[in-house]
Amino acid sequence: MGDLLQPDSFLYHLPPQDAVISIARPGFKPGRMSSKQFTLLQKQTTTYFSTVVQVAENFGCPLIATLGTSFRTSGKQVATEEWPIDRFGIAKLGEYIDPLIFMISHQHTPPLIQMLPGEIYGPGGLFRDYMYEWIQTGQYRIIGPGNNYIPRIHVDDCAQAYVHVLEKMPVGEKFIIADDGPCTLKEFTYFMADSMDVPRPKTAPGFLTRLVMGKMLYETVTMNCRVSNEKAKNELGWKLNYPTYREGPAAIEEIEKDNEAKRISIDSNANQTPIS
Repeated sequence: MGDLLQPDSFLYHLPPQDAVISIARPGFKPGRMSSKQFTLLQKQTTTYFSTVVQVAENFGCPLIATLGTSFRTSGKQVATEEWPIDRFGIAKLGEYIDPLIFMISHQHTPPLIQMLPGEIYGPGGLFRDYMYEWIQTGQYRIIGPGNNYIPRIHVDDCAQAYVHVLEKMPVGEKFIIADDGPCTLKEFTYFMADSMDVPRPKTAPGFLTRLVMGKMLYETVTMNCRVSNEKAKNELGWKLNYPTYREGPAAIEEIEKDNEAKRISIDSNANQTPIS
């Protein structure tokens, strides 16, 4: 175990590695973010990545870097791996990673593979702690008309893509990790609410959300990004168990089963008679 912000605490105690996978990011809650808080999180994000680069260099092994699908598309445009990264909203936390990626790609040290996952959903993470909980409690709002496209991927399919990359180790390549069916924010949100058997979330004016929640969150939830996953499927042999969000109710069921198991555990512990 180690702290990525203090690499000397663990860096030289690690056994040899076959590969290093960078998936760490600072923890934060969705909402308004001050410039001071943003600067701190941006610095942490850069340090996290610099540390894993150092680990990979020390062992002379490939680095599998997670960067995300930060593209801007309009109309019927579909982004591929050749499109330039365009950081906005929360994605700007990784702004200073891009020059490092450029340098590593041209120096070929350490060997680099880039993974670009869409918004991950499933029984955990921000999806469970915020989107699911907010829809469940009636707090969630669709910003503006909700017609913007956001790439999505179920956590199990995302993990399987990393497994394929580890097996094939396609150094120098970049892969978009998203499902087959582009869907709008409104479509995904309504489908989730219907699957949870709760009222569909209401809409909120974009200008009001920007005023209350801040520019950072507003840009993130109103992004428009349609992507292609063809390269990952063709070159990695990657197959999706959740080809579109319409297979997603299984993720809702997993969350609800887990919630029920926790309630049973809590009730069981509360009903135990203390031993004197």
